[in-house]
Amino acid sequence: MNPVKPVNRRITIEDLNTPEWKNIVLEMHSMMKVPRGKMDKFAYCTDRRSLIHRAEFESLKHWEYPWLIKHGAFKPGAKILDCGCGRGILQFYLAKKGYAVTSVDISTLKTRQIQSFWNLLRELGLPIEENKASAMNAMALRYGTSINFNVSNIAKLPFEDESFDHVYSVSVLEHMAKGEDVMAIKEMSRVLKKGGTMLVTVDFSPVRMERKAYTKEEVLALIAASGLEFDNNYDFDVPDWQKYLSDLTAAFSKKNRCEVSSAAFVLRKAA
Repeated sequence: MNPVKPVNRRITIEDLNTPEWKNIVLEMHSMMKVPRGKMDKFAYCTDRRSLIHRAEFESLKHWEYPWLIKHGAFKPGAKILDCGCGRGILQFYLAKKGYAVTSVDISTLKTRQIQSFWNLLRELGLPIEENKASAMNAMALRYGTSINFNVSNIAKLPFEDESFDHVYSVSVLEHMAKGEDVMAIKEMSRVLKKGGTMLVTVDFSPVRMERKAYTKEEVLALIAASGLEFDNNYDFDVPDWQKYLSDLTAAFSKKNRCEVSSAAFVLRKAA
């Protein structure tokens, strides 16, 4: 009998070939109309139907998104907050499933062409007000659903205490300024309802590197800073890091060597 894998762990390649993982990935690929020949691949892919409103599905997120869905245990109608959503397909996928999704990102998420257009209007002093959330809302409509998108820094969320049943952040905290990651995880904890779950993934490396990635000790320190419950059932150890990176490259990147993994963990707010 195979041992049960810890919930809190780094990327495990074997997951990608399980029916549970593959079905989620294929559903997202179908939503994005990824060409059939690429539907079984885990490289970066994007919705190619529009130059303006493009959702994306980054390489390592082919593992992170199914992990989050598997361990989120979302109930119908749940209120979910996506912190640092980017153009990720996950928010639209969950909204299509019937969850009430609120998304937050510090960027307006518009293409360069659209940003240049609004910059020109501002330079000309034309009295036209930009709707910063329009691109994301339009993208949701293209998928036949809706989200509540907000332009905000997740280190200072614009929501009341205990507003959401679930809060998640996928590979975002490592991109924040020093100290802001701790502020962000405390803010995510603040807006989480009692009894709710927080699901987080971060770039991970067992060795310190110039690019921001968390070590095992830094992941555990981040968890402690949240003030939430953690069951200590985790596996962030990698016996052979170089072989592990080679395996990740073969599964995800194909062309560019992977330099980091992803560490994922679930936290709970006491009821």
